[in-house]
Amino acid sequence: MMQSKAISRLAGGFALALASTLAGAHTVWLEPLVGTVGGYEMKYGGHGGELETYDSGKIVSIDVYDAGGGSLDYERTDVAGGGNTQLLLPKNAALVAIHFDNGIWTRDPMGRSVNKPLSAVPGATAATNALKYHKTVLQWSPLVTRELGQRFEVLPLSDSQPRAGQPMQVKVLLDGKPLSGVKLGRGEEGDAGETGADGIATFVPEAGFNGLWAGKRFAVDDPEFTELSYEYLFGFEAL
Repeated sequence: MMQSKAISRLAGGFALALASTLAGAHTVWLEPLVGTVGGYEMKYGGHGGELETYDSGKIVSIDVYDAGGGSLDYERTDVAGGGNTQLLLPKNAALVAIHFDNGIWTRDPMGRSVNKPLSAVPGATAATNALKYHKTVLQWSPLVTRELGQRFEVLPLSDSQPRAGQPMQVKVLLDGKPLSGVKLGRGEEGDAGETGADGIATFVPEAGFNGLWAGKRFAVDDPEFTELSYEYLFGFEAL
């Protein structure tokens, strides 16, 4: 599947699909820039289906690969004032991987969430370190089943493009090891299954664009936060 064709197919229903997918999640994802060839913008949000601005400095990495797994150069434009980061990808781009560190969010005594560590909010007792990861598949190839080294990573077990209504299996890894108890869903509620001891779960895609969400939280003993949150959005088109 050539990238230009992928963009034209994704663009039509992309925003609507993501709004449904992310009704409860708080994730990052790529959305095609309509009217461009290879143009995308990175969006963030999802709580209540709302988009949010973000600091581009929280983008840890954006990596673009060809179908053979080779790293590709691309153009990146960070928009001042909280605008969405834009990417211009080469024609042979097959997959994009993103790591976004949303930082530490602490609940203050008034119940408000502030982007500060626990020690910086007097009277606070709970804080979450929120890490977000993402992949967008533009071309299906054996690359999609390979580990790319993301700390929290979702991998389909087959390199064939999924078909709507036909179950697909995915494996979730943490530090390269299978992770059990990871919720899957089309939203943060995790209503589409859970990984077993082998880190594998089944997901049933819908026609068109799918945003497979995966997430798990861990209680931690740290002076700056009490919880570590991992979230993932694996974006792909089903036939």
